[in-house]
Amino acid sequence: MYISHMVPYAVHGGDPLSMFKINEFSQRVREDFAKGGLFENLIEKHLTNNSHYLRLFYTADPKKSEREEAAEIKHLNVLSQSLSEGEKKHIIKEAEDLQKH
Repeated sequence: MYISHMVPYAVHGGDPLSMFKINEFSQRVREDFAKGGLFENLIEKHLTNNSHYLRLFYTADPKKSEREEAAEIKHLNVLSQSLSEGEKKHIIKEAEDLQKH
């Protein structure tokens, strides 16, 4: 388990043994918090000045709703054909009971 947690640090240039340095990190957090600006510095370092980013571009698909509706209708038809009349009546009864509840 420890090795699997160490791999990402080793692969991405970090210290694989850092997970065992909890006392050192706790002390650093206490010192940084006492100086003030702990969270501001973290936000600046990891969000504002972070050079890693992912840019996503979305394109509308005008046929998507039609495909989804056709797939839903096909699924319902297959489901309807596989159920007996008794099962269909049972489902309808449960739906009515649920609406009443």
